[in-house]
Amino acid sequence: MTTPNHPGGQWQGRQQPWPPQGYGYPPPHRTPPPPPPGKSKKFLFWLIPLVVVVVAAAVVLPIALTGGDPPRDQAARQQQPSSPAPVAQKVKWRLSGLEGDVPEYKQGITTWLYADTLVVVRDKYVAAFARADGKQRWLTEVPGGKRACGASVEPVDGRIAFAYGEEKTCDHAAVLDLKDGKLGWQQPLEVPQKLQGDRPPKSAILQIVGDVVFATQGEGMGALDLATGAKKWAKTHMREPDQADSPTCAGQDAVPRDGKIVVVMTCLTGEYGLSMLRVDASTGNIEGQEHLPKESSSLGDVGVLSVKPLLVYGKTTDAGTYFLFEDDLKLKSKIDGGDPFTPDGLNGTDGQGFDSDASGTEHEVSPALVAEEVLYTITMPQAGTVNALVAVELNTGRRKWSAKVPAGTVMAPLAIEDGQVITEVAPVERDGPQRVVKIAVADGAVTPLVEAQIENADNDKNGPISGLYRYLWADGRVYAVSGRFPKYSLDIYTVEP
Repeated sequence: MTTPNHPGGQWQGRQQPWPPQGYGYPPPHRTPPPPPPGKSKKFLFWLIPLVVVVVAAAVVLPIALTGGDPPRDQAARQQQPSSPAPVAQKVKWRLSGLEGDVPEYKQGITTWLYADTLVVVRDKYVAAFARADGKQRWLTEVPGGKRACGASVEPVDGRIAFAYGEEKTCDHAAVLDLKDGKLGWQQPLEVPQKLQGDRPPKSAILQIVGDVVFATQGEGMGALDLATGAKKWAKTHMREPDQADSPTCAGQDAVPRDGKIVVVMTCLTGEYGLSMLRVDASTGNIEGQEHLPKESSSLGDVGVLSVKPLLVYGKTTDAGTYFLFEDDLKLKSKIDGGDPFTPDGLNGTDGQGFDSDASGTEHEVSPALVAEEVLYTITMPQAGTVNALVAVELNTGRRKWSAKVPAGTVMAPLAIEDGQVITEVAPVERDGPQRVVKIAVADGAVTPLVEAQIENADNDKNGPISGLYRYLWADGRVYAVSGRFPKYSLDIYTVEP
């Protein structure tokens, strides 16, 4: 690997040794979860004592806004440039938990850019904010004062579905119109589980496909009628080659692809490890499947990083692997990602500030982009360290280049524009500026694009803890969205000049 030079000369970045394991953070969990299988808990390497702050809002001269994003057929966050929308006045904006700009919540579920708004799904409510100025368009509370526990992978025709339940259950579904926040039907999920009543699922993935809402959680999957919420079908997961249907088989992720649903399933018993299923969401029929031999140990942290091409990540005890599949779900290649907790190990599935259920069925929006048979991902982002954006050829597994930013922690590649990877970079020091840089697809050369000082308050020059946010690119700026309620910090803010 090489670290390319800046066009104007060698970057004189801050060099510091990789911290010893657990330096300043909880030690990472290195073993896959017990059955039913699921994602091992991704520890937040950014948890450091919070400083009480008061948030100051900043306003700058307005410039033109463009907005309106088309629906994505990608699982990894591959935000494309916004399509044209009516011109509006755009300002820097930020919303604060401390100042009461947003209602309190505990955990974020997911977030999207929709039309000219930023939509957040949180355990207590779903809300939309104008991208131009941050003003709240609407806010809809979860029915019955319950908690949201899952949501669509992506909106379809201006609608989403989300799951909700009590504190330790996730047993209802609802549809919601993103244009005005109005709720549609609300119905029980009734996804069958093999261990009925023993360990009810606490999370779910839902997705609108055609005339149904598909759902998968734990050991089963099913569908509800999109118009009425009536139950269409439901079944438990089964591995076809050995007819395994023991409680060790469970869905790990699911994404829409060409009008069908691709479900990623793992089973802890038998000779098979990762299973790929193509499901007709309307009928529940399995139209295609692939079952891979078991790895050296059971896989955890399983998730889809890209839909086209279909790229899945999984981690054994100490090594991550990228699985590349053909359109017919046949395995095309495997790429060694290394141990993600080492300096050169590649990051895998990661909620980017949004916590995950260690034994649940969830789709995590990971910091990865795939384009032209190349994976752009990062080495583990740890507070106070310089990491890298890495380009990996999917067909060969070769690392084309590795690019670092001086005194910066690369958080996520956000989009590819004009041969450049638009990338969010957090400061190594809490009082440093946040940056957006362009990294050349061809050779990894780094070019500065945006530098902005994001401060918690006038009397607190520290910025937000970057590892607690997910970053979205649109309108020529970054939108940072917190994955948990920031009692003393910013909930949403923009990064721009």
